[in-house]
Amino acid sequence: MASAPFDPASMPRFSVIKIPATLDGQKQFKRFVVISHIPGYVYCLKATSQTAAFEACRDCVLTYKKGECKQFEKETVIDPRNQFPISHAELKKSIQDGEFEDHGCLPSDFRERMTEVVKNSRVIEPRKKARLLKELGE
Repeated sequence: MASAPFDPASMPRFSVIKIPATLDGQKQFKRFVVISHIPGYVYCLKATSQTAAFEACRDCVLTYKKGECKQFEKETVIDPRNQFPISHAELKKSIQDGEFEDHGCLPSDFRERMTEVVKNSRVIEPRKKARLLKELGE
């Protein structure tokens, strides 16, 4: 029996996915956290293990220490300013091309921790802050 086709709208909130992204003209594989679903898109935040850039503003990002959760092998930050709507078509293509990885859902306290970071952020633009809080369910 054939499996059902992939439906991006069925991906659980706070899942971590790894897909190709074109940044600075180059294809790179990046991890994203699924925050919510909007018509035709998955609303995500980009995660990065390039943490040095955030040393001066650690309270502006959510940090997972190495080994704190299974989704990240290295210390990783999730910057609430790094918001990406990823189209369902793009996700389906990454599946077709064998370039989609599902790393499972973040720990159950993710929503609470991210909401706290967003509410207390002094660097996130007001429009992005309001949008993210709405998508987080605040």
